[in-house]
Amino acid sequence: MPARPDIPAEPEPDPAGPAIDIALLDDRWARDIADPEALCTEAARAAANAIKTPQSADLSVAFMDDAQIQTLNAQYRGKDKPTNVLSFPPDGFNPVMGDIALAYETCAREAAEKNISLRAHTAHLIVHGYLHLSGYDHLEEAQAVQMEALEIAALKTLGLDNPYEENNV
Repeated sequence: MPARPDIPAEPEPDPAGPAIDIALLDDRWARDIADPEALCTEAARAAANAIKTPQSADLSVAFMDDAQIQTLNAQYRGKDKPTNVLSFPPDGFNPVMGDIALAYETCAREAAEKNISLRAHTAHLIVHGYLHLSGYDHLEEAQAVQMEALEIAALKTLGLDNPYEENNV
């Protein structure tokens, strides 16, 4: 059926998907992970596919250090200590999915403890943060099981092992 001239046509979806804005606030990330932007794109796409929802809004990922993330953790969660990843939903005024922040020292230490690459661990944490921004949580056991299953499915498409298996923890 031809388009009616009084109704604007639906815009064509961007085949590249929404933009992912990267902020490298600690140079060690770029030193230790080749092409962090590609990693973010791949991990976000894998998470979106796992929940069977196209990524519909822009995402921002901040690669920071422990001190920077500790400040955010204290300010927004009341926990004055570093953590590996934080996710911040949009403020309601911008057409964005939200923000993900990663702490270098914590992520690098966890990757070493798990005997996996920093790239693999970072991919997992981006998927984890993306799922939080999509409304998933792990506060209760049933939620945790569902969220972990989605993480495992997303990581599998990236060729990464189940991070919750005993030999991968």
